[in-house]
Amino acid sequence: MMYEDVIADFARRTEENLRTIRLLAKERGARPAFEVTQLVNSMLGLLVFPQQRYFDRIPKTPIADLAANGWPTPEVVGNYPQITDLRQLVRLLRNAITHCNLKFEPGADNEINALIVWNTDPRTGNVTWKARLSVADIDTICTKFLAILLDRNTYE
Repeated sequence: MMYEDVIADFARRTEENLRTIRLLAKERGARPAFEVTQLVNSMLGLLVFPQQRYFDRIPKTPIADLAANGWPTPEVVGNYPQITDLRQLVRLLRNAITHCNLKFEPGADNEINALIVWNTDPRTGNVTWKARLSVADIDTICTKFLAILLDRNTYE
């Protein structure tokens, strides 16, 4: 099936692929499904692919309003400022993932349980923002951003 609305169709297909990987990861005896890898792939596509056409439509919803609606607040690592709104969160995550500024953090079971993401100033190479997001945080951000891309709601 061809893409008719590139951003919406890409978002719908990403959502379905992620749903399929989640189901495979839960099946007993199934080969490894690498759910976190698919989640990062999904975020990469969702943040980068529509960025040029869609970025100005992302609301500047304050972080407090996002948190009140179930969005996770990134845990800042180091002496960096907290994000202020949804548009900044999307921009910083897009930059971090696009430039491979991320580190996978294992849990006690040696499974990936969080990502450390950061941004650098391209002129100096200095880190300007760094945060920790659990896999559950990334999953929630992905799900809620999908809803925005698919116009299911504004930011809830």
